[in-house]
Amino acid sequence: MFSMLSLFSQPLFAAYSQWSLGAAVSYSPVIYQDTPSNVVGIPMVGYEGEHVFFRGFSAGYRMLPAGSPQNIVFRLMYDPRTFKPDDSTNANMQLLDERKSTVLGGVSYQLITMVGMFEATAGSDIGSTHNGLYAEAAWRLPIRMRGWGLTPSIGYSYNSEKINNHLYGVSQAESTATGGAIKAFDADWDGQFFVGLSAYMFVTKNIRLTGSIRYLNLEGDIENSPIIEHTTSSTATIGASYVF
Repeated sequence: MFSMLSLFSQPLFAAYSQWSLGAAVSYSPVIYQDTPSNVVGIPMVGYEGEHVFFRGFSAGYRMLPAGSPQNIVFRLMYDPRTFKPDDSTNANMQLLDERKSTVLGGVSYQLITMVGMFEATAGSDIGSTHNGLYAEAAWRLPIRMRGWGLTPSIGYSYNSEKINNHLYGVSQAESTATGGAIKAFDADWDGQFFVGLSAYMFVTKNIRLTGSIRYLNLEGDIENSPIIEHTTSSTATIGASYVF
């Protein structure tokens, strides 16, 4: 999965009871055959509390206060990955089924050390779209200065066959609809590596600019999907918000 855990750039440890309101623009590159890149505007409502947080399309609850050396975090995340057949200029791709977005739920274990934060997450689709499972391991290194910060990250996401088939599989019925032009493809458990960088900067006491970029590399069996145009991609988000 693309990393829904850090879709929006936020300070890792923010002041308790801090609200923010703003908007962002997100760029997603071509994933499916003959389908254009996607640039969308996204409203952002954020809240950072001692236990509860909201970050754009994700929310969570920490068992221990923010900043604790170890923590368990329960999460809800909107997964925007979709494919609309009509978006493709390829006549055969237009005959495939739509891939719909969903909501993912998960639980994370966080360990904060002198060399960064290590996080392991596991969860599933709770939106009943594909009922797949996922797991992710990530390392992040928050660099916080006066008024600005950077967070490089690296990790690996592993998805069950239900998620991979939802996103990259081709059923026999779909293949038949294309007259065999697109071969049937049954995805297995596989995942993707990712490398990212998120940043924030306060231009005034209350106005904060945020941005992130993430490089993804699909690997394993899903690289052979006949509906994927590229197995590597880079996504980016830039936004501005007012911090109360």
